[in-house]
Amino acid sequence: MQDTVEDAHERGAGTERLDRPGRGLAPWARRVAWAAAEAMLCDEDERGELVAPGADVCERAVTALDRSLGQGSPELRRGFSLLAACLELLPLFVIGALGRMSRLPLARRLAYLEALESSRVGLLAVLLLAFKVPLCIPAFEEGEELAMTGLDRESTVARRRLPGLRAAQGPAAKRAEGAA
Repeated sequence: MQDTVEDAHERGAGTERLDRPGRGLAPWARRVAWAAAEAMLCDEDERGELVAPGADVCERAVTALDRSLGQGSPELRRGFSLLAACLELLPLFVIGALGRMSRLPLARRLAYLEALESSRVGLLAVLLLAFKVPLCIPAFEEGEELAMTGLDRESTVARRRLPGLRAAQGPAAKRAEGAA
């Protein structure tokens, strides 16, 4: 039985390692990353109560992390699994909460992440950082979150410098760039 080119491509054969779609997080580690993203990206409403971000924001952040780890080495995936296990199991020692991080209420998760960030033990702050950077960057790359940053404007200097973006936007972007 011979494979067609399409079958081989779907399996990832014959493509570069970084072009292959893949998952890097186990389901339990994905839940940990989702819970961390939800706490990191939550906001307060008018009454001062915590409001979780939309599911699309958390999904975008966790999927980006999952896919980037899927393109990495097996050692990277195992290392990140160890970090996820630490993040999941340390609330007992950091804030005295009985339970795993992903099962804590949003307010307790936020308190836990804030305690990690301000910990005197540098490794705990780095543990949070290992999740914070790869989750927050993709979370603020689209939609309402991008608009909050102010980088969604057509006239933003950074956007004018990106040649790929100019080509994608067409002649109107090039005329606007010439006028600036």
